[in-house]
Amino acid sequence: MTVAYSPVATKWVWRNNANDDISTWRTPVAEVRLAAQKRQSTGKGAARQARMIGLVPATLYGRGVDPTSIEVNRRELIHAFHTDAGMNVLLDLEIDGGTTLAIARELQRDPIRGTLLHADFVAVDRSQEIEAEVPLHLVGESVGVKSGGVLEQPLFMVDVRCAVTAVPDGIDADISALDIGDTLRVEDLAPGKDFTILNDPEEPVAVVAAPISEEELEAMEAEAGVEQEAPDVVGDEAEEGEDAAEPAEAPPAQEPSEDE
Repeated sequence: MTVAYSPVATKWVWRNNANDDISTWRTPVAEVRLAAQKRQSTGKGAARQARMIGLVPATLYGRGVDPTSIEVNRRELIHAFHTDAGMNVLLDLEIDGGTTLAIARELQRDPIRGTLLHADFVAVDRSQEIEAEVPLHLVGESVGVKSGGVLEQPLFMVDVRCAVTAVPDGIDADISALDIGDTLRVEDLAPGKDFTILNDPEEPVAVVAAPISEEELEAMEAEAGVEQEAPDVVGDEAEEGEDAAEPAEAPPAQEPSEDE
């Protein structure tokens, strides 16, 4: 059985273990005990009161358990996510004298303050396979960068399939041999013995681009300035044809990360 799992976009601290291989998988996922208790009442009012005393309302569901409304200590939950495993940490949820192995599936945050509002936990079995996101870490110094090239990293996370107890903390990608014009791709990452990388093999991980001269940079800036100064078409001319531009929607506000 495979359970799809994609953690929310949150930055965590990762251990940096570089070696001489093109890539390496890091220490298997950590396991942390987390005390939880069943919620005596549900609803917005009860959830608000729980948050006021430092608790995070949560739901536990999945393999072998009935959906259960629980609550956990907010600081203890944040502490669990600050292990090397980050969002992939295995949680031993201690509820009513019993223990349930689970992973965090979704975290809801306050859009303004970034504080945790609710968590979903999925019960799992140790032999069960899951799909998880793990971070990519570029290690080494590119020969192309030493020659003046510009390093670009278009891919920061990769999807892997593995047993729930074998999720790597991250994958190192050695860029030392990359020269100007070279590209390191997913297929160049040496797979670990306990997991499979699911990304497109041709997907670029790192690229060393040729440096841009001052003249080229000035030309690009001048061209961008001309485009910005172009007058907008107004009146009847803007309404003619099917290709008339529509106002762009404002981008959604970014949620602040939990920094406690």
